[in-house]
Amino acid sequence: MTSTFFVSHRGDDLNTCDTWAMSCRTVRHAVKMSNDGDQIYIDYAQKKPYMECENQTLSNCSIDLKKSVSFYGYNGKAEIRCTKRYVLFNITSSSLNKTRVKFSNLVISNSNIVARLDVGSRSELLFQNTLVKNNIFGIYSKYSNDCSILITNSSFKHNSHGGTFLQCLNITAQITSSIFKLTPVLFANIRNQPPHWQNMRVLVRRTVVDGENTQMCTDMFAIQPFAATLNVTITDSQFKNHVANCKYKDKISTLHIHGNHSNIIQTHSNIFLGNLLIENNYNNWATLTLATRYQNSTAVEVIMRDSTFRNNSLALRVSPYYDGKYPVKPPTIFLENNTFVDNIYEQFKPNGAAAIHFSNGKSKVSACRFFDNKAGRNPYTGVVTISELATVTFLNSYFENRQTEEETNQLFSLGNEWVKFIGNNTINLVALKKTQSVFVRIPTATNAAVIIAKNFTILCPQGYKLNLKRSCTVIKDRNTYKCYYINVLCEQCPTKTYTLERGDLVFNKSNNIQCQQCPRGGNCDRGLVTVKPTFWGYRSKMKVRFVQCPPGYCCESEDCVSYDSCHGNRSGTICGQCPEGMSESLFSTQCVSNTKCSLNYFFILGVISLFVLYLVFFLFHKEILRFLRNSLFRNRLSSSISRRTEQRNTDGNTSSSSGMIKIFFYYYQVCHFLRRSVGSSKRGELLHNFEDVISRVMNMVVINLPSFNCPLKNLRPVPKIVVLHSVGYCLLGLLFLLHLFNKLFVMSRRLKRGSDRGTSLEYIAANSNQTSSGSKSSFSKRLLSAFTYISLLMYASSAQLCLSLLHCVPVGEDQVVFLDGNIKCYQTFQYFLLAYVISSILPFCLVPVLGSYLLKFGRIGVKQFCAACIFPLPFCCFWMYLLLKNCGNQAPIQQNNNVEIDERRNNDTESLGSEDISFACTDGNEATSEKCESAILGVLLGPFRPHQVFVCFPASRIPWEGFLIFRRLVLIIVLTFVYDIQLRLFLALTLCVAILIFHMFVNPFLRKCENILESFSLGAHVVLCCLTLLRALYYGEDYSFSKSLPLLNAIEKILIVAPLSVIIIVVALCVVVKLAFGVKFCISVFIRSVSRLVRFAV
Repeated sequence: MTSTFFVSHRGDDLNTCDTWAMSCRTVRHAVKMSNDGDQIYIDYAQKKPYMECENQTLSNCSIDLKKSVSFYGYNGKAEIRCTKRYVLFNITSSSLNKTRVKFSNLVISNSNIVARLDVGSRSELLFQNTLVKNNIFGIYSKYSNDCSILITNSSFKHNSHGGTFLQCLNITAQITSSIFKLTPVLFANIRNQPPHWQNMRVLVRRTVVDGENTQMCTDMFAIQPFAATLNVTITDSQFKNHVANCKYKDKISTLHIHGNHSNIIQTHSNIFLGNLLIENNYNNWATLTLATRYQNSTAVEVIMRDSTFRNNSLALRVSPYYDGKYPVKPPTIFLENNTFVDNIYEQFKPNGAAAIHFSNGKSKVSACRFFDNKAGRNPYTGVVTISELATVTFLNSYFENRQTEEETNQLFSLGNEWVKFIGNNTINLVALKKTQSVFVRIPTATNAAVIIAKNFTILCPQGYKLNLKRSCTVIKDRNTYKCYYINVLCEQCPTKTYTLERGDLVFNKSNNIQCQQCPRGGNCDRGLVTVKPTFWGYRSKMKVRFVQCPPGYCCESEDCVSYDSCHGNRSGTICGQCPEGMSESLFSTQCVSNTKCSLNYFFILGVISLFVLYLVFFLFHKEILRFLRNSLFRNRLSSSISRRTEQRNTDGNTSSSSGMIKIFFYYYQVCHFLRRSVGSSKRGELLHNFEDVISRVMNMVVINLPSFNCPLKNLRPVPKIVVLHSVGYCLLGLLFLLHLFNKLFVMSRRLKRGSDRGTSLEYIAANSNQTSSGSKSSFSKRLLSAFTYISLLMYASSAQLCLSLLHCVPVGEDQVVFLDGNIKCYQTFQYFLLAYVISSILPFCLVPVLGSYLLKFGRIGVKQFCAACIFPLPFCCFWMYLLLKNCGNQAPIQQNNNVEIDERRNNDTESLGSEDISFACTDGNEATSEKCESAILGVLLGPFRPHQVFVCFPASRIPWEGFLIFRRLVLIIVLTFVYDIQLRLFLALTLCVAILIFHMFVNPFLRKCENILESFSLGAHVVLCCLTLLRALYYGEDYSFSKSLPLLNAIEKILIVAPLSVIIIVVALCVVVKLAFGVKFCISVFIRSVSRLVRFAV
């Protein structure tokens, strides 16, 4: 009958221990009181360990168990603690009976040995829900007869020499759902004993063996069978974090199944390993070693399947040994559906394998996968190494390599035995460190070879070609290939060459690819082609061709990943589109989600404010300049400047308008063209925003409004550029509306005064009084001056818009729009645009030249000139006719060196539209007409010096405005349509130099300071063009300018920011000085007032 005994800290060893009230104080005493089969409950309510080895000597310290006893923890896991000097439990048994000991819900710690199985004993141990920690040995047996171990839901932690160390004749071990941390396990039979006594059965399930990345020079889990029958099953378990960089001769593994020679006759040997995770183990031998011994009469079945080896040093070594003569039909070791990932060669054997080393025997590898295993630098090794005594068959296996840290020969075979590849076997090398062999077979005899079935493939990485050396023959109706010697070499393309194809070997044929020369715009390294900044590449047959991208579209870094890399999340041809559900940012090339896009009132108010500022500036630019001049200088100096200006400009109709505005605007417009011809470099955010605002204002493009970068959903590049460059056209429309409002305002005032003679515009104009006419003429002059300025200054933006939409580039067999490569050329809108360019953009440069002459000498009217600014082609043809007619039929107009010709011309002179069209400035009042003409001529001719009679052109001022427009047109055409970027920049540089020389030869401006300033401006264009050319060389070719690019960028920033910065600084200093004088004056007035009050008080 089974009895129950109780142990607690409240008990006493003098008690009977049969109840909690009469409990024992020590486990030792309870064991003495117990009989065979009894149970002992150990209370842990007080959370204190039971110190069973205190006050004990070495001779009596152990608790002897000669009977079957079960120990249970109560109120928690009761802890039994000993000292490292003593054995806690010593288990013995009689020759006929087994001693069964059970430990449940306990913690056993700090002993030398927790449970020692005595010599010759027959015992059965059960650990259930128990923690065994900080002992030297957990379970120890040496020379026991029968050892049976059952471990369930238990943990063995930090038991330095072994959690389980069993050397028995017969071993039965079952471990389920347990953990071994930094605790070795050994199961071994005793050698040289009668065979009928020996067997080994090991079953391990759902168990973790963890070395915790701590050096431990012993096997973590070792099985050494010297038994007649061997059955090992290990499933659903993990073996990890074992470090054993110890002496090479120790041959330490994480999981080691091996046996040495013995005289035992083996009958059965069954090993099954399934669903294991073996990772992060670094040993001086294989992580898993299968090195058991067999005999001819042994029935062998060894299978390993569904397991993963990751990040180990030599994951698996298969080396079965045979006692006696080598069998005619050796047993096969099966490796099925296993995965080998990131394994490296043996730590102390650099020529060792990385994944599997087959030392001898016969093996079959089925459906296994090998990823990124590192075989080392030795040419006589591989991810899988097959020695000369091993026969291996590969079936439907897959090898892949993407890592470039180590060389990775996938298979090396050296020997006399057969190696076979049947089914679909693939070696896919996505990347390699360098040129190397990837598949090598070197024979040591002529009677064996590599057998390759038809579905065998080797793929070299992109950028590599395959070099095949072999001695092979085709057998079995050309479906099998036998090679005595084979060496497959993946050879990297030389520097500055590339290939898009991958060198491959399919069955017995190589594709023999050739390396291509690196194209301009590409960066060819390691046989691969990637794009250089600001280029985009596309595949044409087996080559890559590159085109330049619009600024900000394509990859702008130095490490673009492919030949068609785009900036951000842009995609498509020439990176011309944003993904579905995203829109173009209005002020950058970023793609913005449609959910963040909305046209709100703040954006509309911002655009309206921009238009108002432009109109105010162009309508009142003279007053603004006069105000600034009066504010910056003293009144006396300002009056002197005004008098000299009036004396210099005695012609009332061509009163000189300062050329500073034109020089300033034209300078930044050309800078904008040049800088955008090559991709932008990385700049500081603040400085970049400042440059961007200057560029947009001077080019009459919508400026960046903070937080409103996406006003429209699904905005695409073509509508986007139309919106951005519509500022000039909107301003002209607003001027037209102001003109109508002015007309209506004048008509309403006259109607209110009681005029009842009629309502027609002609009758009202003919009978208006002198005051009303003068007021109307003054505002009309402002409108005409603003109209002329805007027409001239918006030309660059308008020309760039139209020509960029006509700019097409070849991509393969198609011509696509440069701004949006997803739009093929020759669309309907492009034909209309081409007609507009021919009729308006190209002939516009003749309007200031012909118009200024004919308007100055009264051959045309103001309205005709304004109409010609909108539709230049028909008017320019008519004006040429007038000019040639006058040159052929009339004597040339008398030359006047001072260009002081009386502008009051007779109304009977031929002119188009003067008789048919009524206009606010030509309403029959001759003086008013002259003032309106002078507003236009002041913009066209005012800043320029006089010239003499030239061919058909009478003496007047130089119509240099036409040349200013023409030179920008030529630059825009060159920078837009010349395909080769280096030729484009070289032509632009030539044009800039020619423009500078021509300007210095002519000196067209009336004022010397303006000629000097324009010379500096054009010189800056030459410098900027040189810098842009250098950047183009850097991006397009393999020139090493990387160290010079920061200097080039700094010079560019100075050229862009310096002019406006100088003006702002001068204005700020002048304001500060005037404020200082004002404060000084106020203080002096205050002091005088105080002094007067003091004197008055006295």
